Amino acid sequence: MNIMTLQRYKNEIILLITALFAIFAFYYKISATNYVNENKALIQKQISEIVEIESYKKQWKSKNIANKIKIFKRIVSASKVKLFSKKSSKLKVFYINLNTNELNKITNKLLNMPVQIIKLKIKEINKNKFTMEFTCKW
Repeated sequence: MNIMTLQRYKNEIILLITALFAIFAFYYKISATNYVNENKALIQKQISEIVEIESYKKQWKSKNIANKIKIFKRIVSASKVKLFSKKSSKLKVFYINLNTNELNKITNKLLNMPVQIIKLKIKEINKNKFTMEFTCKW
């Protein structure tokens, strides 16, 4: 191509370059918008997780948990409670001769409490007779 041909198509070349520039700018705008939306969704998810964690912390630091823990002493008859030790924010309990209904009741209560289970040990002694030992803290 010589200079004369370029001069003749000068306007078309400028138009082509401008169109390419506009296409790249549009592509950049779309990708930047997607990036911002993804970050916004990620930040909202993190904020909701932080709020949830904060509510769990409030539950765990509640003074009522110490009172609710006492139910593990009364949930079955006193003869089946071999050990009940509550020190500050730690509880150790050992049950003997539990039937399946009592075992399920204790397990459900334990799992629905806002406590951290450190140790959970369940052994079958005889058919339908169990021992249960657990340690938890809050």
